[in-house]
Amino acid sequence: MESIWKKIRQVTEDKMLWLSNTHTKCLPDGGAVNFSEMSGGVTRTVKNGEEDNKANDRCRRLRLSLQDQYRSGFTSEWHNKESSIAVVLPQKPEEQEETPELITPTEEKVEVIKVYLESSRPETAESVRMLTDEVSQIQEVRYCLKTLREQMAARQNSNNNKVADNREESVKLREATKRLYAQLKEMEKRHQEERESLQAECNEYHTRLVEQSERLQRAEEQSEERGQQVEELQRLLGSMEIESGVLKDKMAAGEAELLQLKAGREEGEEKEQRCAELEKEVAILKEKIHHLDDMLKSQQRKVRHMIEQLQNSRTVIQERDRVIRDLEERVAFLEAENREMHDHMEYFMAGQNPPPMTSTENKPEVVYSKPLTPTTPTNKVLPFIKVIEIKS
Repeated sequence: MESIWKKIRQVTEDKMLWLSNTHTKCLPDGGAVNFSEMSGGVTRTVKNGEEDNKANDRCRRLRLSLQDQYRSGFTSEWHNKESSIAVVLPQKPEEQEETPELITPTEEKVEVIKVYLESSRPETAESVRMLTDEVSQIQEVRYCLKTLREQMAARQNSNNNKVADNREESVKLREATKRLYAQLKEMEKRHQEERESLQAECNEYHTRLVEQSERLQRAEEQSEERGQQVEELQRLLGSMEIESGVLKDKMAAGEAELLQLKAGREEGEEKEQRCAELEKEVAILKEKIHHLDDMLKSQQRKVRHMIEQLQNSRTVIQERDRVIRDLEERVAFLEAENREMHDHMEYFMAGQNPPPMTSTENKPEVVYSKPLTPTTPTNKVLPFIKVIEIKS
Protein backbone atom coordinates (compact mmCIF):
# COMPACT_ATOMS: atom_id res chain seq x y z
CA MET A 1 0.00 0.00 0.00
CA GLU A 2 2.87 2.40 0.78
CA SER A 3 4.50 1.78 -2.60
CA ILE A 4 1.19 2.44 -4.43
CA TRP A 5 0.78 5.70 -2.57
CA LYS A 6 4.34 6.72 -3.43
CA LYS A 7 3.82 5.95 -7.12
CA ILE A 8 0.51 7.82 -7.26
CA ARG A 9 2.04 10.74 -5.41
CA GLN A 10 5.04 10.83 -7.78
CA VAL A 11 2.90 10.68 -10.93
CA THR A 12 0.51 13.32 -9.63
CA GLU A 13 3.31 15.66 -8.57
CA ASP A 14 5.00 15.26 -11.96
CA LYS A 15 1.80 16.10 -13.79
CA MET A 16 0.93 18.97 -11.53
CA LEU A 17 4.44 20.41 -11.71
CA TRP A 18 4.31 20.18 -15.48
CA LEU A 19 0.98 21.99 -15.56
CA SER A 20 1.95 24.59 -12.95
CA ASN A 21 5.51 25.35 -14.00
CA THR A 22 4.96 25.53 -17.76
CA HIS A 23 3.24 28.87 -17.95
CA THR A 24 3.93 29.37 -21.68
CA LYS A 25 3.97 26.56 -24.23
CA CYS A 26 4.98 27.09 -27.86
CA LEU A 27 2.81 25.60 -30.56
CA PRO A 28 3.87 24.47 -34.05
CA ASP A 29 2.01 27.32 -35.72
CA GLY A 30 4.14 29.86 -34.00
CA GLY A 31 1.61 30.64 -31.29
CA ALA A 32 1.93 30.08 -27.61
CA VAL A 33 -0.28 28.63 -24.87
CA ASN A 34 -0.13 30.50 -21.58
CA PHE A 35 -1.07 28.59 -18.37
CA SER A 36 -2.11 30.53 -15.31
CA GLU A 37 -3.36 29.15 -11.96
CA MET A 38 -6.51 31.18 -11.72
CA SER A 39 -10.18 30.51 -12.16
CA GLY A 40 -10.17 32.36 -15.50
CA GLY A 41 -8.15 29.58 -17.17
CA VAL A 42 -5.43 29.51 -19.86
CA THR A 43 -5.31 31.71 -22.98
CA ARG A 44 -3.47 31.30 -26.30
CA THR A 45 -1.54 34.20 -27.80
CA VAL A 46 0.02 34.68 -31.26
CA LYS A 47 3.55 35.81 -32.10
CA ASN A 48 2.84 39.49 -31.89
CA GLY A 49 1.46 39.02 -28.35
CA GLU A 50 -2.14 39.89 -29.19
CA GLU A 51 -4.84 37.90 -27.42
CA ASP A 52 -7.04 35.80 -29.67
CA ASN A 53 -10.45 36.72 -28.30
CA LYS A 54 -12.34 35.53 -31.37
CA ALA A 55 -11.48 31.91 -30.60
CA ASN A 56 -13.98 31.96 -27.75
CA ASP A 57 -16.93 31.97 -30.19
CA ARG A 58 -15.88 29.03 -32.31
CA CYS A 59 -14.48 26.73 -29.73
CA ARG A 60 -15.98 23.99 -27.75
CA ARG A 61 -14.85 23.11 -24.33
CA LEU A 62 -13.91 19.87 -22.67
CA ARG A 63 -13.82 19.90 -18.90
CA LEU A 64 -12.36 17.34 -16.61
CA SER A 65 -12.13 17.54 -12.85
CA LEU A 66 -9.57 16.11 -10.56
CA GLN A 67 -10.30 16.04 -6.87
CA ASP A 68 -7.63 16.09 -4.31
CA GLN A 69 -7.74 12.55 -2.84
CA TYR A 70 -4.55 12.43 -0.91
CA ARG A 71 -4.20 15.68 0.97
CA SER A 72 -0.95 14.95 2.75
CA GLY A 73 0.87 13.99 -0.47
CA PHE A 74 0.42 17.26 -2.36
CA THR A 75 1.87 20.67 -1.76
CA SER A 76 0.08 23.34 0.21
CA GLU A 77 -1.31 25.07 -2.90
CA TRP A 78 -3.08 21.85 -3.99
CA HIS A 79 -4.47 21.13 -0.50
CA ASN A 80 -8.33 20.86 -0.35
CA LYS A 81 -8.85 21.89 -3.97
CA GLU A 82 -10.23 20.50 -7.21
CA SER A 83 -8.11 20.76 -10.30
CA SER A 84 -9.85 21.06 -13.66
CA ILE A 85 -8.41 20.91 -17.14
CA ALA A 86 -10.42 22.36 -20.00
CA VAL A 87 -9.30 21.45 -23.50
CA VAL A 88 -10.65 23.75 -26.22
CA LEU A 89 -11.01 22.11 -29.63
CA PRO A 90 -11.83 23.70 -33.01
CA GLN A 91 -15.47 23.76 -34.02
CA LYS A 92 -17.15 23.29 -37.33
CA PRO A 93 -18.90 26.28 -38.92
CA GLU A 94 -22.36 24.85 -38.29
CA GLU A 95 -21.58 24.43 -34.63
CA GLN A 96 -20.41 28.01 -34.17
CA GLU A 97 -23.90 29.22 -33.41
CA GLU A 98 -24.06 27.10 -30.29
CA THR A 99 -23.52 29.08 -27.17
CA PRO A 100 -20.47 27.84 -25.36
CA GLU A 101 -21.04 27.23 -21.69
CA LEU A 102 -18.24 26.98 -19.22
CA ILE A 103 -18.88 24.33 -16.60
CA THR A 104 -18.00 25.98 -13.35
CA PRO A 105 -16.90 23.87 -10.40
CA THR A 106 -19.36 23.36 -7.58
CA GLU A 107 -16.78 23.77 -4.84
CA GLU A 108 -14.63 26.72 -3.99
CA LYS A 109 -10.93 27.03 -4.83
CA VAL A 110 -11.08 25.13 -8.14
CA GLU A 111 -8.32 25.47 -10.69
CA VAL A 112 -9.46 25.34 -14.31
CA ILE A 113 -7.03 25.03 -17.17
CA LYS A 114 -8.40 26.28 -20.49
CA VAL A 115 -6.64 25.73 -23.78
CA TYR A 116 -7.88 27.78 -26.77
CA LEU A 117 -6.66 26.53 -30.11
CA GLU A 118 -7.16 28.12 -33.49
CA SER A 119 -9.36 26.03 -35.78
CA SER A 120 -7.47 26.93 -38.91
CA ARG A 121 -4.23 25.34 -37.71
CA PRO A 122 -4.00 21.55 -38.25
CA GLU A 123 -0.70 21.45 -36.35
CA THR A 124 -2.57 21.87 -33.08
CA ALA A 125 -3.73 18.22 -33.21
CA GLU A 126 -0.43 17.11 -31.71
CA SER A 127 -0.87 19.45 -28.77
CA VAL A 128 -4.48 18.34 -28.34
CA ARG A 129 -3.40 14.70 -28.39
CA MET A 130 -0.75 15.40 -25.78
CA LEU A 131 -3.24 17.19 -23.59
CA THR A 132 -5.78 14.38 -24.08
CA ASP A 133 -3.18 11.82 -22.99
CA GLU A 134 -2.41 13.90 -19.97
CA VAL A 135 -6.12 14.18 -19.18
CA SER A 136 -6.52 10.38 -19.45
CA GLN A 137 -3.57 9.90 -17.13
CA ILE A 138 -5.05 12.39 -14.70
CA GLN A 139 -8.38 10.53 -14.90
CA GLU A 140 -6.59 7.29 -14.14
CA VAL A 141 -4.83 8.89 -11.19
CA ARG A 142 -8.14 10.31 -10.06
CA TYR A 143 -9.76 6.89 -10.24
CA CYS A 144 -6.90 5.37 -8.25
CA LEU A 145 -7.15 8.10 -5.66
CA LYS A 146 -10.91 7.64 -5.45
CA THR A 147 -10.46 3.90 -4.95
CA LEU A 148 -7.87 4.52 -2.26
CA ARG A 149 -10.13 7.03 -0.60
CA GLU A 150 -12.95 4.48 -0.53
CA GLN A 151 -10.58 1.88 0.89
CA MET A 152 -9.36 4.33 3.51
CA ALA A 153 -12.95 5.28 4.36
CA ALA A 154 -13.90 1.60 4.66
CA ARG A 155 -10.87 0.98 6.84
CA GLN A 156 -11.70 4.00 8.95
CA ASN A 157 -15.28 2.77 9.33
CA SER A 158 -14.04 -0.67 10.32
CA ASN A 159 -11.68 0.95 12.82
CA ASN A 160 -14.54 3.03 14.18
CA ASN A 161 -16.69 -0.10 14.43
CA LYS A 162 -13.86 -1.86 16.22
CA VAL A 163 -13.50 1.07 18.59
CA ALA A 164 -17.25 1.00 19.25
CA ASP A 165 -17.14 -2.77 19.79
CA ASN A 166 -14.17 -2.34 22.11
CA ARG A 167 -16.05 0.31 24.04
CA GLU A 168 -19.08 -1.96 24.35
CA GLU A 169 -16.87 -4.82 25.48
CA SER A 170 -15.13 -2.55 27.98
CA VAL A 171 -18.51 -1.43 29.31
CA LYS A 172 -19.63 -5.05 29.61
CA LEU A 173 -16.37 -6.01 31.28
CA ARG A 174 -16.70 -3.06 33.66
CA GLU A 175 -20.24 -4.09 34.57
CA ALA A 176 -19.18 -7.72 35.02
CA THR A 177 -16.25 -6.57 37.15
CA LYS A 178 -18.55 -4.47 39.31
CA ARG A 179 -20.97 -7.37 39.68
CA LEU A 180 -18.18 -9.80 40.56
CA TYR A 181 -16.69 -7.27 42.96
CA ALA A 182 -20.06 -6.89 44.69
CA GLN A 183 -20.37 -10.68 44.88
CA LEU A 184 -16.85 -10.87 46.26
CA LYS A 185 -17.66 -8.29 48.93
CA GLU A 186 -20.85 -10.15 49.83
CA MET A 187 -18.99 -13.46 50.00
CA GLU A 188 -16.26 -11.89 52.11
CA LYS A 189 -18.85 -10.42 54.47
CA ARG A 190 -20.71 -13.73 54.72
CA HIS A 191 -17.43 -15.58 55.18
CA GLN A 192 -16.37 -13.15 57.89
CA GLU A 193 -19.69 -13.58 59.72
CA GLU A 194 -19.55 -17.36 59.48
CA ARG A 195 -15.92 -17.31 60.50
CA GLU A 196 -16.71 -15.18 63.54
CA SER A 197 -19.61 -17.44 64.53
CA LEU A 198 -17.48 -20.54 64.04
CA GLN A 199 -14.65 -18.93 65.98
CA ALA A 200 -17.01 -18.05 68.84
CA GLU A 201 -18.43 -21.58 68.85
CA CYS A 202 -14.92 -23.01 68.72
CA ASN A 203 -13.84 -20.81 71.62
CA GLU A 204 -16.88 -21.91 73.62
CA TYR A 205 -16.14 -25.56 72.94
CA HIS A 206 -12.50 -24.98 73.79
CA THR A 207 -13.48 -23.38 77.11
CA ARG A 208 -15.78 -26.28 77.88
CA LEU A 209 -13.03 -28.67 76.91
CA VAL A 210 -10.61 -26.97 79.29
CA GLU A 211 -13.17 -27.07 82.11
CA GLN A 212 -13.93 -30.74 81.45
CA SER A 213 -10.22 -31.49 81.36
CA GLU A 214 -9.73 -29.78 84.72
CA ARG A 215 -12.67 -31.67 86.20
CA LEU A 216 -11.36 -34.90 84.78
CA GLN A 217 -7.96 -34.23 86.29
CA ARG A 218 -9.49 -33.53 89.70
CA ALA A 219 -11.63 -36.67 89.44
CA GLU A 220 -8.56 -38.70 88.56
CA GLU A 221 -6.70 -37.27 91.55
CA GLN A 222 -9.64 -38.07 93.83
CA SER A 223 -9.84 -41.54 92.35
CA GLU A 224 -6.15 -42.10 93.04
CA GLU A 225 -6.55 -40.86 96.61
CA ARG A 226 -9.51 -43.13 97.19
CA GLY A 227 -7.63 -46.02 95.66
CA GLN A 228 -4.81 -45.43 98.10
CA GLN A 229 -7.30 -45.27 100.97
CA VAL A 230 -8.88 -48.53 99.82
CA GLU A 231 -5.47 -50.16 99.70
CA GLU A 232 -4.69 -48.94 103.25
CA LEU A 233 -8.04 -50.21 104.50
CA GLN A 234 -7.45 -53.53 102.82
CA ARG A 235 -4.04 -53.81 104.51
CA LEU A 236 -5.62 -52.86 107.83
CA LEU A 237 -8.33 -55.46 107.34
CA GLY A 238 -5.68 -58.07 106.59
CA SER A 239 -3.76 -57.23 109.76
CA MET A 240 -6.95 -57.21 111.80
CA GLU A 241 -7.94 -60.59 110.38
CA ILE A 242 -4.53 -61.96 111.32
CA GLU A 243 -4.82 -60.53 114.82
CA SER A 244 -8.33 -61.95 115.14
CA GLY A 245 -7.04 -65.38 114.13
CA VAL A 246 -4.25 -65.18 116.72
CA LEU A 247 -6.71 -64.17 119.41
CA LYS A 248 -9.05 -66.95 118.44
CA ASP A 249 -6.19 -69.43 118.73
CA LYS A 250 -5.28 -68.07 122.16
CA MET A 251 -8.90 -68.23 123.23
CA ALA A 252 -9.17 -71.82 122.03
CA ALA A 253 -5.98 -72.76 123.90
CA GLY A 254 -7.24 -71.09 127.09
CA GLU A 255 -10.59 -72.84 126.83
CA ALA A 256 -8.86 -76.18 126.35
CA GLU A 257 -6.63 -75.60 129.36
CA LEU A 258 -9.64 -74.54 131.42
CA LEU A 259 -11.46 -77.69 130.47
CA GLN A 260 -8.48 -79.76 131.50
CA LEU A 261 -8.32 -78.06 134.84
CA LYS A 262 -11.99 -78.60 135.42
CA ALA A 263 -11.69 -82.23 134.41
CA GLY A 264 -8.81 -82.90 136.80
CA ARG A 265 -10.78 -81.46 139.65
CA GLU A 266 -7.68 -80.84 141.54
CA GLU A 267 -8.06 -78.52 144.38
CA GLY A 268 -5.58 -75.97 145.23
CA GLU A 269 -5.22 -72.33 145.31
CA GLU A 270 -2.79 -72.26 142.44
CA LYS A 271 -5.10 -74.13 140.15
CA GLU A 272 -8.04 -71.99 141.11
CA GLN A 273 -5.99 -68.88 140.56
CA ARG A 274 -4.84 -70.20 137.22
CA CYS A 275 -8.40 -71.04 136.33
CA ALA A 276 -9.57 -67.56 137.18
CA GLU A 277 -6.77 -66.01 135.12
CA LEU A 278 -7.63 -68.20 132.17
CA GLU A 279 -11.30 -67.31 132.42
CA LYS A 280 -10.37 -63.66 132.61
CA GLU A 281 -8.09 -63.96 129.55
CA VAL A 282 -10.79 -65.83 127.65
CA ALA A 283 -13.30 -63.07 128.43
CA ILE A 284 -10.81 -60.39 127.33
CA LEU A 285 -10.05 -62.32 124.18
CA LYS A 286 -13.74 -62.72 123.41
CA GLU A 287 -14.21 -59.00 123.89
CA LYS A 288 -11.25 -58.27 121.63
CA ILE A 289 -12.52 -60.70 119.03
CA HIS A 290 -15.94 -59.12 119.15
CA HIS A 291 -14.41 -55.66 118.84
CA LEU A 292 -12.26 -56.84 115.95
CA ASP A 293 -15.30 -58.33 114.25
CA ASP A 294 -17.09 -55.00 114.56
CA MET A 295 -14.08 -53.17 113.20
CA LEU A 296 -13.80 -55.65 110.35
CA LYS A 297 -17.44 -55.18 109.45
CA SER A 298 -17.07 -51.40 109.64
CA GLN A 299 -13.94 -51.44 107.51
CA GLN A 300 -15.59 -53.77 105.03
CA ARG A 301 -18.49 -51.37 104.74
CA LYS A 302 -16.04 -48.51 104.24
CA VAL A 303 -14.18 -50.51 101.64
CA ARG A 304 -17.37 -51.31 99.76
CA HIS A 305 -18.37 -47.64 99.90
CA MET A 306 -14.96 -46.61 98.64
CA ILE A 307 -15.16 -49.18 95.87
CA GLU A 308 -18.56 -47.84 94.85
CA GLN A 309 -17.23 -44.29 94.88
CA LEU A 310 -14.25 -45.41 92.84
CA GLN A 311 -16.54 -47.05 90.31
CA ASN A 312 -18.70 -43.94 90.18
CA SER A 313 -15.58 -41.83 89.72
CA ARG A 314 -14.48 -44.08 86.89
CA THR A 315 -17.94 -43.79 85.35
CA VAL A 316 -17.76 -39.99 85.64
CA ILE A 317 -14.29 -40.06 84.16
CA GLN A 318 -15.50 -42.18 81.26
CA GLU A 319 -18.42 -39.80 80.72
CA ARG A 320 -16.12 -36.82 80.76
CA ASP A 321 -13.74 -38.58 78.44
CA ARG A 322 -16.63 -39.12 76.06
CA VAL A 323 -17.66 -35.45 76.35
CA ILE A 324 -14.08 -34.39 75.73
CA ARG A 325 -13.88 -36.63 72.66
CA ASP A 326 -17.17 -35.18 71.40
CA LEU A 327 -15.86 -31.67 71.96
CA GLU A 328 -12.60 -32.49 70.23
CA GLU A 329 -14.51 -33.95 67.28
CA ARG A 330 -16.70 -30.86 67.16
CA VAL A 331 -13.69 -28.55 67.30
CA ALA A 332 -11.97 -30.55 64.55
CA PHE A 333 -15.15 -30.40 62.45
CA LEU A 334 -15.41 -26.64 62.91
CA GLU A 335 -11.75 -26.19 62.02
CA ALA A 336 -12.28 -28.31 58.89
CA GLU A 337 -15.29 -26.17 57.92
CA ASN A 338 -13.26 -23.03 58.51
CA ARG A 339 -10.42 -24.32 56.33
CA GLU A 340 -12.89 -25.34 53.63
CA MET A 341 -14.48 -21.89 53.62
CA HIS A 342 -11.03 -20.31 53.53
CA ASP A 343 -10.10 -22.48 50.53
CA HIS A 344 -13.37 -21.48 48.81
CA MET A 345 -12.55 -17.81 49.35
CA GLU A 346 -9.06 -18.32 47.91
CA TYR A 347 -10.53 -20.11 44.86
CA PHE A 348 -13.11 -17.35 44.43
CA MET A 349 -10.52 -14.57 44.69
CA ALA A 350 -8.27 -16.41 42.23
CA GLY A 351 -11.13 -16.58 39.70
CA GLN A 352 -11.34 -20.37 39.67
CA ASN A 353 -14.34 -22.61 40.17
CA PRO A 354 -14.29 -23.76 43.79
CA PRO A 355 -14.95 -27.43 44.60
CA PRO A 356 -18.45 -28.20 45.89
CA MET A 357 -18.85 -27.76 49.60
CA THR A 358 -19.58 -30.84 51.70
CA SER A 359 -23.26 -30.98 52.49
CA THR A 360 -24.06 -31.29 56.19
CA GLU A 361 -27.81 -31.57 55.75
CA ASN A 362 -27.88 -35.38 55.48
CA LYS A 363 -25.34 -35.98 58.22
CA PRO A 364 -26.61 -37.49 61.48
CA GLU A 365 -26.67 -35.09 64.38
CA VAL A 366 -26.90 -36.00 68.05
CA VAL A 367 -29.78 -33.99 69.47
CA TYR A 368 -30.23 -35.79 72.80
CA SER A 369 -28.07 -38.11 74.90
CA LYS A 370 -28.50 -39.41 78.44
CA PRO A 371 -26.57 -42.01 80.42
CA LEU A 372 -28.75 -44.83 81.75
CA THR A 373 -28.35 -45.46 85.52
CA PRO A 374 -30.04 -48.18 87.58
CA THR A 375 -33.11 -47.12 89.56
CA THR A 376 -32.30 -49.33 92.57
CA PRO A 377 -28.96 -49.19 94.43
CA THR A 378 -26.87 -52.30 94.00
CA ASN A 379 -23.31 -53.38 94.64
CA LYS A 380 -23.07 -55.17 91.32
CA VAL A 381 -20.91 -53.56 88.67
CA LEU A 382 -23.10 -52.59 85.68
CA PRO A 383 -21.97 -51.81 82.10
CA PHE A 384 -22.10 -48.24 80.84
CA ILE A 385 -25.36 -47.76 78.91
CA LYS A 386 -26.28 -44.56 77.04
CA VAL A 387 -29.40 -43.67 75.06
CA ILE A 388 -28.72 -41.45 72.00
CA GLU A 389 -31.30 -39.86 69.72
CA ILE A 390 -29.93 -39.12 66.24
CA LYS A 391 -31.42 -36.58 63.87
CA SER A 392 -31.03 -37.69 60.24
